[in-house]
Amino acid sequence: MAESKVSISNQALTKCGAATISSFTDGSHEANVCSTMYDNVRNGLLYYTFWNFAVTNKSLNRLNETPTNTKYLYVFSLPGDVIRIKGFFDSDGMYSEDYSIEGSKVFANEKTLFIEYVANIVEDDMPVFFIETLIAKVALEINEAITGVGTLSNRLAGDYEAKLRAARIADGQENPPHNIVPPGRYVEAHLGNTGLTNRRLRHSNT
Repeated sequence: MAESKVSISNQALTKCGAATISSFTDGSHEANVCSTMYDNVRNGLLYYTFWNFAVTNKSLNRLNETPTNTKYLYVFSLPGDVIRIKGFFDSDGMYSEDYSIEGSKVFANEKTLFIEYVANIVEDDMPVFFIETLIAKVALEINEAITGVGTLSNRLAGDYEAKLRAARIADGQENPPHNIVPPGRYVEAHLGNTGLTNRRLRHSNT
């Protein structure tokens, strides 16, 4: 069955022992709470982990305008579905650290720039392990506003933490994440590299 904001909210309401809703605008207290809180809870859950299923790569659209930041030569627009940026890389697949983000624009000195980011995935495209975690998180966040029973939150918190751990394991097994952060000097020293040159790492889709 295809999932939606309402179906996920109803499963969360059921966990709280509350009445379900027909829509976010049906006029009930439950609908008002869910419509107020759902998007923030959903986007927060997507943001705080670099979920492999939600990470995508895309070539940025270069704009025909002069950067307001004179350190850079080019201006690019960010995709409209960005939840969290993981990194930027050039046409050779090398990660870039020389950029500046200002609002919905990126300033850089690369003529061509790619972005790796967590995208705003629609509910239909979310894997089951993430849906289960989202249901648990929504239930935890709406519980006190819906039921007023604070003691229930302890059980819901435990359920959410267990679902989150399982989801991260499942997501990692499908496609192990790659670290895009350059190694620190301590690590480099152990690798025999003590230079202080500008470092860039190669991006990989594998």
